[in-house]
Amino acid sequence: MKILLQHPRSLQYVQTIDTWTKSATEAHDFFHTQKAIDFAREYNLSDVYVTVKFPGGDPDVSVLLSAQSLTQDNRIRL
Repeated sequence: MKILLQHPRSLQYVQTIDTWTKSATEAHDFFHTQKAIDFAREYNLSDVYVTVKFPGGDPDVSVLLSAQSLTQDNRIRL
């Protein structure tokens, strides 16, 4: 399983702070959703998906991380 940040329109994934890639294999794996959320907050990446990619072709799970969903206490509001 990989935890990725994905742009909703281009569907590219964060590879480095200033590089995006179309390849989930080349994308940065955050290993935990909170690390992805913290990264998005630190670099002002709102309106991106936190995407969980499962091995074996199982469907991805994506949650939109909007500016409104981030709170000051470092938690995501659902």
